This record gives sequence, C-alpha cells and structure tokens, in this order.
Amino acid sequence: MPLMKIIFLKRDKLGDLLLTTPALQLLKEILPDIKLTVVAPESSGWILKDAPFIDQLYIYPQPKSFTLKSVISLFTLALIFLRIRKEGYDFAVAAGGEYSHRAVKRLIWMGAKRTISFVPKNTIVSGITDPIILLMHKKSNLHESHRIIQLLDPIIQSQKKIKLQQVWFDPPQEWLREAKEFLLKHNLKIKEYIVFGLGARREKKQASKEQIIATAEYAYRKYKFKTILVWTPGNKKNKAYPGDDELAFEILKDAPQVVIPLRAPLNLTIGVIWLSRKSIFPDSGLMHFAAASPGGVIGLFADTKISPSPQQWGPLGKESDYIEANKTIKELGNNFLFKKLNRL
Repeated sequence: MPLMKIIFLKRDKLGDLLLTTPALQLLKEILPDIKLTVVAPESSGWILKDAPFIDQLYIYPQPKSFTLKSVISLFTLALIFLRIRKEGYDFAVAAGGEYSHRAVKRLIWMGAKRTISFVPKNTIVSGITDPIILLMHKKSNLHESHRIIQLLDPIIQSQKKIKLQQVWFDPPQEWLREAKEFLLKHNLKIKEYIVFGLGARREKKQASKEQIIATAEYAYRKYKFKTILVWTPGNKKNKAYPGDDELAFEILKDAPQVVIPLRAPLNLTIGVIWLSRKSIFPDSGLMHFAAASPGGVIGLFADTKISPSPQQWGPLGKESDYIEANKTIKELGNNFLFKKLNRL
C-alpha cells in the first residue's frame, strides 16, 4: 500500500499556528504511518521546526512590498509550491478555522488529489473536493482547535468522540539557558516567580497599572514570588507592531522592587515564561505559548459579545485558566487575580 501523504497549509499568526498543533498531533496518532507535511509562513513556521509529529516542514517568505527582496521571496515561494506539486499529495488541508479564498487559492496550487477547506454555507468553491460547512462560531462556541480537528473528518472518517489534545511547543535549550542566566542575574529560582504580560493591541483586555502592582505585591506577600513584567518593545502607535513601552515605563515608575522588567526578544521572553510558576497574559500569541508551558497561564478576556471569547480562543493546557470581564479587565478591581493565584 503506497504511503499516504497529507499537507497542511497554515497562513495565520503565532497563536493560530499553536492552536493547530492539537489537530496535527491527533492525526499522527491515529495514522502514524502517513507522511505529514506543514507549509507555513516564516513569521510562525519556526514553531514547528522540531515538532516530533510532522515529517516535513516548508517555511515560505512573506513579501510585503515590491522590492528586489520581495521578488526573490516570490520566486522562492513559487519554487516551494512547485516542489510540493511534484511530491503528489493525497490530501491538502487549508488549516484555518474560517474560510479564506487566499488559502484556497494556494491549496489548489498544491495539486493534491483531494482538498479540504471550510466553505460558507450553500456555497460551492471550485477546486475544493471535500468542503466542510462553516458554522456560525459565535453560536456554536466551538474552540478554534476543535474547528481545525473538524477538517480531519474526510481523512480519518471516525465516529468516535475525539479528545482535544494540548497545545504543543518545545522551546530550544538555548532559549532556556538564556532564561536561566536572566533569573540568576536577578536572584530568581525556577518556578518561584510569576510573569505578567502587557498587550498593546487589546487595551480592554489589558490589566491596569494598579492591578498589576497589586497582583505583584500579593504574590510576594503570600509566596515570596517576584513578578517579571514582560512587554513588546516599541510605541503603541506603530500600526504594524504596536509596543507597550509607554505603559510599561509608567508601571515601573511606581512599582515596588518585587517587579522586575523584561523588555526582550521573543526567545528570551518565552524562555522566562517556560520556567515560571504561572503567567498572566491578555488574549494573544504569548498567552498560547504560556498555555503550553509547564506552569500554564491565566488568560484575560473582555467584552466577548464582540471580541473573541475564551470558549473559542481560550488557553489550552492542564495548568491554564482564564478570567472574562464584561467590558474591560480594569472594571474587575485590584484583587481580581488573587483567587486564581491562591492555587499556586
């Protein structure tokens, strides 16, 4: 019997790719003898570099302007898809929880025998051999990871209830080594501190200065745990990559010594998260990284009638939990995290 070849196309950001890992693990567990390939953008594809459940990874460039570099990127992208076509895949899957005509276009380029994608209700999408009808997610409250798992139906054809897998990520040892050096510099021990993260993109899900300081003081008073404050470097007015410098510096101006700043690249930030007792993050990519860590995360959600809800985008992990506010996290008062932290 010839080897079955399956390829997943992923076009989304860090958190979206992390939430695809449960489906990838499940597929490899049910069909261990398949060749499982993933093609993803360079901005997030590195997450799967050493994933034990995939056999091949293609990372494609993302040209954003018409320059010599972007022309080279387009040429590289074309070569990748030509190589994929040559391999002759049995299934190609547009691994997103929503319908995307751009993803479908690239899916068809791959030349697989069968193609799987979500499609809008009562719509025929040319080139999709196995359409999955797109449900109203707001009404179904189906988690993004389960939506991705729905795309496996034409492949595994199982009637059994599928157990939701955990998000997977394994930070490189170099990242953990750098994190340990940071902890040593600040006289911190592994698992004896918490991480509190900021998020400039989601102000209503962002804790206030007073809430962060109160939480840090509580964690130290009760457990002698200091708090590492992490944030994205840069100005919040940067449309492409808004940073949290203004809020972070405002917090640090009045914060007690138990709050330690970490304005660092992603690799060091993830390493520090991985070695912490618990992390606290607004709904974001870093929240999902923290969910995969041994200490887990407390995710912050707000105004979920119009914003993503934790039922659909909440953190997955044995040690993870979330808090949901009606309108903004700030309305919850300064001790809103104390009960969650009592479980440390």
